[in-house]
Amino acid sequence: MNDFMKKSLIVLAAVILSLFLAEGVTRVFYDPVDYLWPRQTPDEILRFRINPGSRAHDSWGFRNKRVPERADIVTIGDSQTYGISASARYAWPEILERLAGKEVYNLAIGGYGPAEYSYLLEQKALQLKPDLIIAGFYLGNDLADSYEAVYTIPHWKDLRNPDLVIKDDTKTDSSDKPEDKKSPHAKPLQTGLKYMTYVITDWFAGHSVLYRIVTETYLGDMIRQRRMMDRGEEIVMFRDNEHGIDTGFTPETRLAGLDLTRPHLREGLRLALGFFDRMNETARKNGIRFLVVMIPTKETVFAEFIEGNDNLPDSAKIDRLIDNERRVNEIAKSYFKDHDIPYLDVLDPLRRAVPREQIYPNNYNGHSNKNGYRIIAETVNRYLGGTQDE
Repeated sequence: MNDFMKKSLIVLAAVILSLFLAEGVTRVFYDPVDYLWPRQTPDEILRFRINPGSRAHDSWGFRNKRVPERADIVTIGDSQTYGISASARYAWPEILERLAGKEVYNLAIGGYGPAEYSYLLEQKALQLKPDLIIAGFYLGNDLADSYEAVYTIPHWKDLRNPDLVIKDDTKTDSSDKPEDKKSPHAKPLQTGLKYMTYVITDWFAGHSVLYRIVTETYLGDMIRQRRMMDRGEEIVMFRDNEHGIDTGFTPETRLAGLDLTRPHLREGLRLALGFFDRMNETARKNGIRFLVVMIPTKETVFAEFIEGNDNLPDSAKIDRLIDNERRVNEIAKSYFKDHDIPYLDVLDPLRRAVPREQIYPNNYNGHSNKNGYRIIAETVNRYLGGTQDE
């Protein structure tokens, strides 16, 4: 072995050893559940589930330290309740646990919708014998998720409307999906390299806390945002120095999940409300209180600043989104009142906080940061009769 190869191997070994050491140290200070991508398994009813114990999730496959024998409160929802964009301790159910001084178990998974919420309530939440079950109703994509679940999963086929006719109207991108949506048949070499890149990065995302910390930085967010914009995805950036606002919006994506001119979303709204009614009735029959927490889109939270703002790109689309969300909000509240379903809308507390503090990341991400989740938890806690702040 020549001298060059010896030195190269020594350097390579030193680099690998240093990375292993850095990974070990990182795991001492950072919880893997906040960084590692968990493994998923297809499910015939839930569409997919997180594998039990995967990447520090609990034995049921949810973002909790453990599955308790009993919980005072069980929360069910999607990524907005799971707590994307914040560590687990800053997801609003965990903050609520500290504020209320009660055991709160979080049954939320990103990508789920009201169909999954209903199923989880019956199959999991009731096992914990809670006093209260809270379902997070994210207006941004729960309509589309309800439609997709009912019209693709045989378990829900009896809920389908046989008279409904959809003309290729369901191709939406209203929820988080894998980044690369291009045809696998185009440009084989480029696609092959791209596929290998995703395989490698996905492996690191599921195994290395250090890798995830590096890629979750501001620089990593900017790279992802640039990649999305290069693919033609619409991101509208907005800055208001007077109120300290610097963030981005995705009106096209959100409108794809709220546009009531689209028949499948009107059907999705009908189905979503029906699922909440079903959950309320199931809880009531088991002597459990039930509450729907209505979570708005980021665009509607910032409506005071972006609605009717002709200086923004695609301002008409932003206005349509906000208008449709208001209509969905009104229809849902009317339904909840008519069916005696307790609900809590957290829009106003979030909206009032916008000029005071940063409650969303300063990029395209539509999930709250820890400040936004804190406001949701405080609002729920006040509704439940608590007054203390974290």
